[in-house]
Amino acid sequence: MRELKQRRALETRERIIREAARLFALKGYHDTKLEEVVRAAQSTTGACFHHFSSKEDLGLAVIDAHMRERSRKLEQIEGRIPPSNQADPMQELFRRLDAIQVMVRQRDKHGGGCVIGNLSTALSDTHDVFRRRLAQCLDEMALELKPYMDATVKKNSPPRSVDTWELARYCVAVVEGSIMLARTRQDTRMMKQHINQLKDHLKQALRVRTQESHENR
Repeated sequence: MRELKQRRALETRERIIREAARLFALKGYHDTKLEEVVRAAQSTTGACFHHFSSKEDLGLAVIDAHMRERSRKLEQIEGRIPPSNQADPMQELFRRLDAIQVMVRQRDKHGGGCVIGNLSTALSDTHDVFRRRLAQCLDEMALELKPYMDATVKKNSPPRSVDTWELARYCVAVVEGSIMLARTRQDTRMMKQHINQLKDHLKQALRVRTQESHENR
């Protein structure tokens, strides 16, 4: 009986987080009332406050759940994308960017865009707790890409020093900005175009030796 109650409590908590994430992405944090979340989750106010002490507490739980689900989905999607025949870390980097595109397209079918981007825009200026956690999330996204860049630099020895940490953060900025642009323009092709341009930039930054660099060697 105790295990059954614990399982039901966990299911309720996950359902509340799932509906809160959907509403935060669709309507925004400020315009979503806790009553709406409770109703959408088919729960009660008492159950909601049993699991979350406040709306802020729920919002932080949504962020954590989103990041876990994001990692799970990316691993799943990457597993379906054929790997490069060559042991090329840059191609593995591009494979991760392709997986991100697929994930975003799947998410766009449900509307709302990226909850991390939405919450960053809405809360960073007014909620320092959220700002710090969201900044950490964006850095986690960059850290997923950095090892591929480090390996590419080690393999190809580009002529100029490369700050792979800042380059990885730049990639995150392009991806998140592209999500917002595609939503505002209602043009799903934009992200593919931006990712292709990002790949070209990465080739230049991580591998291509310019004529000038050859002459100066």
